[in-house]
Amino acid sequence: MICFALLAHEDEYALRQQIKNIRKYNPKDAFIVFYNGGKDKDFGKKVCQEEQVRYCGYSRPLTQRTSGRFFYDVMRWLEDRHINYEYLVYLEYDIMFVNRGFREMLKERMNGYDGLLKWVKKETDPQKATWDPAKQMWGEWNDWRQVFQLDHFYRTSSPMSVYRHGIIKKMLASVNKNHLERLFQSSNIRCLGEMLYVTLARKNGGRILDYRNSDLQYLRFRPNLTLKEVKEAKDNPAVMFVHPAKDIQVRKWIWEQ
Repeated sequence: MICFALLAHEDEYALRQQIKNIRKYNPKDAFIVFYNGGKDKDFGKKVCQEEQVRYCGYSRPLTQRTSGRFFYDVMRWLEDRHINYEYLVYLEYDIMFVNRGFREMLKERMNGYDGLLKWVKKETDPQKATWDPAKQMWGEWNDWRQVFQLDHFYRTSSPMSVYRHGIIKKMLASVNKNHLERLFQSSNIRCLGEMLYVTLARKNGGRILDYRNSDLQYLRFRPNLTLKEVKEAKDNPAVMFVHPAKDIQVRKWIWEQ
Protein backbone atom coordinates (compact mmCIF):
# COMPACT_ATOMS: atom_id res chain seq x y z
CA MET A 1 0.00 0.00 0.00
CA ILE A 2 1.22 3.50 -0.87
CA CYS A 3 0.96 6.42 1.56
CA PHE A 4 1.33 9.88 0.06
CA ALA A 5 2.55 12.58 2.46
CA LEU A 6 1.22 15.84 1.03
CA LEU A 7 2.50 19.24 2.17
CA ALA A 8 0.55 22.42 1.36
CA HIS A 9 -0.30 25.70 3.06
CA GLU A 10 -2.75 27.66 0.90
CA ASP A 11 -5.52 27.46 -1.76
CA GLU A 12 -8.04 24.82 -0.71
CA TYR A 13 -9.41 24.56 -4.24
CA ALA A 14 -5.96 23.56 -5.54
CA LEU A 15 -5.57 21.16 -2.60
CA ARG A 16 -8.85 19.43 -3.42
CA GLN A 17 -7.91 19.12 -7.07
CA GLN A 18 -4.52 17.69 -6.21
CA ILE A 19 -6.10 15.08 -3.95
CA LYS A 20 -8.43 14.08 -6.78
CA ASN A 21 -5.46 13.95 -9.14
CA ILE A 22 -3.55 11.59 -6.83
CA ARG A 23 -6.57 9.33 -6.47
CA LYS A 24 -7.30 9.28 -10.18
CA TYR A 25 -3.90 7.90 -11.16
CA ASN A 26 -3.17 5.61 -8.19
CA PRO A 27 -4.71 2.45 -6.72
CA LYS A 28 -7.85 2.74 -4.65
CA ASP A 29 -6.11 1.45 -1.54
CA ALA A 30 -3.49 4.22 -1.66
CA PHE A 31 -4.07 6.86 1.00
CA ILE A 32 -3.04 10.44 1.63
CA VAL A 33 -1.83 12.17 4.79
CA PHE A 34 -2.14 15.94 4.53
CA TYR A 35 0.27 18.18 6.43
CA ASN A 36 -0.80 21.79 6.93
CA GLY A 37 2.35 23.89 6.78
CA GLY A 38 0.54 27.23 6.94
CA LYS A 39 -0.45 29.62 9.72
CA ASP A 40 -4.20 29.01 9.31
CA LYS A 41 -4.85 26.09 11.66
CA ASP A 42 -8.10 25.25 9.88
CA PHE A 43 -6.62 25.17 6.40
CA GLY A 44 -7.41 21.90 4.66
CA LYS A 45 -9.47 20.36 7.47
CA LYS A 46 -12.79 20.63 5.65
CA VAL A 47 -11.25 19.35 2.43
CA CYS A 48 -9.71 16.39 4.27
CA GLN A 49 -13.02 15.54 5.89
CA GLU A 50 -14.95 15.72 2.63
CA GLU A 51 -12.31 13.89 0.59
CA GLN A 52 -11.62 11.30 3.32
CA VAL A 53 -7.98 12.27 3.65
CA ARG A 54 -6.07 11.81 6.90
CA TYR A 55 -5.07 15.12 8.49
CA CYS A 56 -1.68 14.98 10.21
CA GLY A 57 -2.22 16.08 13.79
CA TYR A 58 1.46 17.01 14.09
CA SER A 59 1.10 19.76 11.48
CA ARG A 60 2.60 23.12 12.34
CA PRO A 61 3.46 26.37 10.51
CA LEU A 62 6.65 25.92 8.53
CA THR A 63 9.16 28.27 6.98
CA GLN A 64 11.94 27.50 4.52
CA ARG A 65 14.23 27.03 7.52
CA THR A 66 11.87 24.68 9.36
CA SER A 67 10.21 22.76 6.50
CA GLY A 68 12.72 19.93 6.84
CA ARG A 69 10.71 18.44 9.71
CA PHE A 70 7.56 17.86 7.60
CA PHE A 71 8.42 14.28 6.59
CA TYR A 72 9.59 13.44 10.12
CA ASP A 73 6.31 14.64 11.61
CA VAL A 74 4.31 12.53 9.15
CA MET A 75 6.48 9.47 9.84
CA ARG A 76 5.95 9.84 13.61
CA TRP A 77 2.23 10.46 13.26
CA LEU A 78 1.77 7.32 11.18
CA GLU A 79 3.76 5.23 13.67
CA ASP A 80 1.95 6.64 16.69
CA ARG A 81 -1.36 5.61 15.12
CA HIS A 82 -0.08 2.20 14.05
CA ILE A 83 -1.01 2.86 10.43
CA ASN A 84 0.39 0.22 8.11
CA TYR A 85 1.74 0.97 4.65
CA GLU A 86 4.51 -0.25 2.34
CA TYR A 87 5.81 2.93 0.71
CA LEU A 88 5.81 6.54 1.96
CA VAL A 89 6.03 9.14 -0.81
CA TYR A 90 7.05 12.79 -0.37
CA LEU A 91 4.61 15.10 -2.18
CA GLU A 92 4.42 18.88 -2.44
CA TYR A 93 1.66 21.10 -3.80
CA ASP A 94 3.27 21.41 -7.25
CA ILE A 95 3.54 17.67 -8.03
CA MET A 96 0.87 16.27 -10.34
CA PHE A 97 0.29 12.81 -11.81
CA VAL A 98 -0.31 12.51 -15.55
CA ASN A 99 -0.35 8.73 -16.10
CA ARG A 100 -1.05 5.54 -14.16
CA GLY A 101 1.50 2.91 -13.27
CA PHE A 102 3.26 4.37 -10.21
CA ARG A 103 2.66 1.36 -7.95
CA GLU A 104 3.80 -1.04 -10.65
CA MET A 105 6.94 1.03 -11.12
CA LEU A 106 7.68 0.93 -7.39
CA LYS A 107 7.23 -2.84 -7.23
CA GLU A 108 9.56 -3.33 -10.18
CA ARG A 109 12.32 -0.85 -9.40
CA MET A 110 12.35 -1.09 -5.61
CA ASN A 111 12.72 -4.85 -5.53
CA GLY A 112 15.65 -5.23 -3.12
CA TYR A 113 15.79 -1.50 -2.29
CA ASP A 114 14.60 0.61 0.64
CA GLY A 115 14.39 3.99 -1.10
CA LEU A 116 13.90 5.54 -4.52
CA LEU A 117 15.38 9.03 -4.69
CA LYS A 118 16.73 11.62 -7.07
CA TRP A 119 20.42 12.49 -7.45
CA VAL A 120 21.82 10.96 -4.28
CA LYS A 121 25.26 12.41 -3.60
CA LYS A 122 27.73 11.79 -0.80
CA GLU A 123 29.31 14.74 1.01
CA THR A 124 32.65 13.87 2.61
CA ASP A 125 34.69 17.07 2.66
CA PRO A 126 33.53 20.53 3.80
CA GLN A 127 36.22 22.12 1.64
CA LYS A 128 34.74 20.55 -1.50
CA ALA A 129 31.09 21.33 -0.80
CA THR A 130 29.52 23.50 -3.52
CA TRP A 131 25.82 23.40 -2.55
CA ASP A 132 24.96 26.10 0.01
CA PRO A 133 22.79 23.86 2.26
CA ALA A 134 25.61 21.30 2.34
CA LYS A 135 27.99 24.05 3.44
CA GLN A 136 25.50 24.96 6.17
CA MET A 137 25.33 21.33 7.27
CA TRP A 138 29.12 21.24 7.61
CA GLY A 139 28.90 24.47 9.59
CA GLU A 140 26.61 22.75 12.13
CA TRP A 141 28.32 19.38 11.85
CA ASN A 142 29.21 19.05 15.53
CA ASP A 143 25.48 18.96 16.30
CA TRP A 144 24.35 16.78 13.39
CA ARG A 145 27.16 14.25 13.73
CA GLN A 146 25.42 13.04 16.89
CA VAL A 147 22.27 12.35 14.86
CA PHE A 148 23.95 10.61 11.94
CA GLN A 149 26.82 8.95 13.81
CA LEU A 150 28.83 9.13 10.60
CA ASP A 151 31.75 11.19 9.34
CA HIS A 152 29.80 12.15 6.18
CA PHE A 153 26.25 12.75 4.97
CA TYR A 154 24.18 12.39 1.81
CA ARG A 155 21.93 14.73 -0.12
CA THR A 156 19.13 14.36 -2.62
CA SER A 157 16.04 16.18 -3.93
CA SER A 158 12.91 15.68 -1.82
CA PRO A 159 9.96 15.71 -4.28
CA MET A 160 8.80 12.14 -5.08
CA SER A 161 11.24 10.58 -2.62
CA VAL A 162 10.02 7.10 -1.67
CA TYR A 163 10.98 5.09 1.42
CA ARG A 164 9.81 1.67 2.53
CA HIS A 165 8.06 1.41 5.88
CA GLY A 166 10.73 -0.97 7.18
CA ILE A 167 13.58 1.52 6.77
CA ILE A 168 11.45 4.32 8.22
CA LYS A 169 10.95 2.30 11.41
CA LYS A 170 14.72 1.91 11.68
CA MET A 171 15.29 5.61 10.99
CA LEU A 172 12.89 6.68 13.73
CA ALA A 173 14.29 4.18 16.22
CA SER A 174 17.85 5.33 15.59
CA VAL A 175 17.46 8.97 16.60
CA ASN A 176 17.39 10.65 19.97
CA LYS A 177 14.05 12.41 19.58
CA ASN A 178 14.76 15.11 22.17
CA HIS A 179 18.09 15.96 20.58
CA LEU A 180 16.54 16.06 17.11
CA GLU A 181 13.74 18.32 18.32
CA ARG A 182 16.30 20.75 19.72
CA LEU A 183 18.09 20.80 16.37
CA PHE A 184 14.84 21.40 14.50
CA GLN A 185 14.34 24.46 16.71
CA SER A 186 17.88 25.82 16.46
CA SER A 187 19.19 24.80 13.03
CA ASN A 188 19.36 27.35 10.21
CA ILE A 189 20.05 24.81 7.45
CA ARG A 190 17.99 25.30 4.30
CA CYS A 191 16.71 22.16 2.56
CA LEU A 192 17.47 20.17 5.69
CA GLY A 193 15.07 17.39 4.70
CA GLU A 194 17.07 16.77 1.54
CA MET A 195 19.99 15.65 3.71
CA LEU A 196 18.35 14.36 6.88
CA TYR A 197 16.25 11.44 5.62
CA VAL A 198 18.59 9.98 3.03
CA THR A 199 21.46 10.07 5.53
CA LEU A 200 19.38 8.39 8.24
CA ALA A 201 18.34 5.75 5.72
CA ARG A 202 21.93 5.06 4.70
CA LYS A 203 23.07 5.10 8.33
CA ASN A 204 20.58 2.31 9.02
CA GLY A 205 21.69 0.17 6.11
CA GLY A 206 19.13 1.41 3.63
CA ARG A 207 19.68 0.39 0.02
CA ILE A 208 18.93 3.44 -2.12
CA LEU A 209 18.14 3.51 -5.83
CA ASP A 210 18.29 6.65 -7.99
CA TYR A 211 15.50 7.60 -10.35
CA ARG A 212 16.47 6.96 -13.96
CA ASN A 213 17.73 9.84 -16.09
CA SER A 214 14.64 9.47 -18.27
CA ASP A 215 12.47 10.44 -15.25
CA LEU A 216 14.33 13.64 -14.53
CA GLN A 217 13.19 15.66 -17.52
CA TYR A 218 9.84 16.10 -15.79
CA LEU A 219 11.12 15.95 -12.19
CA ARG A 220 13.22 19.03 -11.61
CA PHE A 221 13.66 22.05 -9.36
CA ARG A 222 13.24 24.76 -12.00
CA PRO A 223 12.09 26.17 -14.34
CA ASN A 224 8.37 25.53 -14.03
CA LEU A 225 7.03 23.02 -16.52
CA THR A 226 5.29 24.51 -19.55
CA LEU A 227 2.00 23.28 -20.97
CA LYS A 228 3.88 21.90 -23.98
CA GLU A 229 6.16 19.86 -21.72
CA VAL A 230 3.28 18.52 -19.66
CA LYS A 231 1.44 17.44 -22.80
CA GLU A 232 4.61 15.65 -23.93
CA ALA A 233 4.82 13.93 -20.55
CA LYS A 234 1.17 12.87 -20.77
CA ASP A 235 1.81 11.29 -24.17
CA ASN A 236 4.62 9.17 -22.72
CA PRO A 237 3.19 6.23 -20.71
CA ALA A 238 6.53 5.84 -18.91
CA VAL A 239 6.08 9.27 -17.30
CA MET A 240 3.74 9.10 -14.32
CA PHE A 241 4.22 12.48 -12.60
CA VAL A 242 5.53 15.98 -13.25
CA HIS A 243 7.18 18.63 -11.08
CA PRO A 244 7.07 21.60 -10.77
CA ALA A 245 3.54 22.18 -12.11
CA LYS A 246 2.82 25.64 -10.68
CA ASP A 247 1.26 27.50 -13.59
CA ILE A 248 -2.53 27.76 -13.23
CA GLN A 249 -3.18 26.87 -16.87
CA VAL A 250 -0.86 23.87 -16.67
CA ARG A 251 -2.60 22.55 -13.58
CA LYS A 252 -6.02 23.20 -15.09
CA TRP A 253 -5.11 21.19 -18.19
CA ILE A 254 -3.90 18.27 -16.05
CA TRP A 255 -7.08 18.31 -13.94
CA GLU A 256 -9.27 18.23 -17.06
CA GLN A 257 -7.68 15.10 -18.54
